[in-house]
Amino acid sequence: MDPLNFIKILAPLITVVIAFIAGFIELRLNPKNWLNRWFASFFFSASLAYLIYAIYHLLIFSPFIIISIAAVVTQIIFNFMILSLIMTVFVLEKFAEIAMSLKYLGIMAVAFILMSFGYFIWFPEVDPEFYAQAVINTITPPVWFIFVNICRMVVLIYVVIKYSLIIKKTEGEAKNRIRWFFIGILITIVGISFNLVGGIFNFILTEIITLILINFGAIIIVKGFFI
Repeated sequence: MDPLNFIKILAPLITVVIAFIAGFIELRLNPKNWLNRWFASFFFSASLAYLIYAIYHLLIFSPFIIISIAAVVTQIIFNFMILSLIMTVFVLEKFAEIAMSLKYLGIMAVAFILMSFGYFIWFPEVDPEFYAQAVINTITPPVWFIFVNICRMVVLIYVVIKYSLIIKKTEGEAKNRIRWFFIGILITIVGISFNLVGGIFNFILTEIITLILINFGAIIIVKGFFI
């Protein structure tokens, strides 16, 4: 197996473990709290997405059917992962009952559909040149790739702005906790930015940088819950 493809399997598996542990800790600390639940949803989604990602890089599947389908499933889970962060904002800003109302869940459902429908029209394909070198690299048509990643960045920037405003309104222990959430999410955004640039210019190594930053972001967010 090509060393690059091996790294693209090993690095996501590390993220799978870290994200799963982070999600488990969130639920274990307070399973009835919707803030914990949505952060856990974020981590469990990341864990599942990168598990599928690692599996379809094993070079044991058809490059034109199974890998492409797995890539679509992975990206759709990524969308749910990112939208889970918005729900943490809603829970912090509103009462949990309001955040979980049809109004807010409906907004998330519409956003999820808008960020996902294109994968069934502009299907990701396996790069044949990389595949011939025993490296899995999927290519999403540029228009849809840029659109969905801009949507993701808008969502994440919105989350960061909201968290920065929430920090200003809180005091004491709560402020310190939210500050750690803010730092962790900010690191995650930087990681996703690397992924966007790497996808546009076809730089595979940026995927590894993304994974490293997401891992650090997860650890920092979890730290906030221990304060």
